[in-house]
Amino acid sequence: MPMPPTARALRVCCCLAALASCGLPRDSDHTLDRIRGGELRVGVTEHAPWVTVRDDRMDGIEPRLIEELARGLGARTVWRRGAEAQLLEALHRRELDIVAGGLTADSPWKGQVALTRPYFTDTTTGRTRVLAVSPGENAFLVHVERFLAPRERRGGETPDVGER
Repeated sequence: MPMPPTARALRVCCCLAALASCGLPRDSDHTLDRIRGGELRVGVTEHAPWVTVRDDRMDGIEPRLIEELARGLGARTVWRRGAEAQLLEALHRRELDIVAGGLTADSPWKGQVALTRPYFTDTTTGRTRVLAVSPGENAFLVHVERFLAPRERRGGETPDVGER
């Protein structure tokens, strides 16, 4: 027997209300809660202009973005330098919260870590630059993506480091 339209609409509303109240998205390891007022553990691999190191200080487009993200969370950044593969393995093991180093959306690691929305699209090649976060840390990923959305840029192959 077909369900009357009002009953169907009521059922849909109840389902939506249940979903809205269930606290999604969630972090399996409570990453976002741990970072707020604490520390943001950042893995970086040098890849100019995205990440550069000057006098043992991180600089470039991505460290600037990450510092701004951390400030918004009331967190301090703890930097860990290394090779891309080493850092992404550490991210997968949840020893880091985020990895920067000029990663692209077609990274071979996209099955092992969560890649953010693109924050930069190269209009000459179509390649997009992303950051990586731990898999399953959905609340943190959503927070990072909401942070990146209004900062998304398009441009030539090597953007001016000072444009942020």
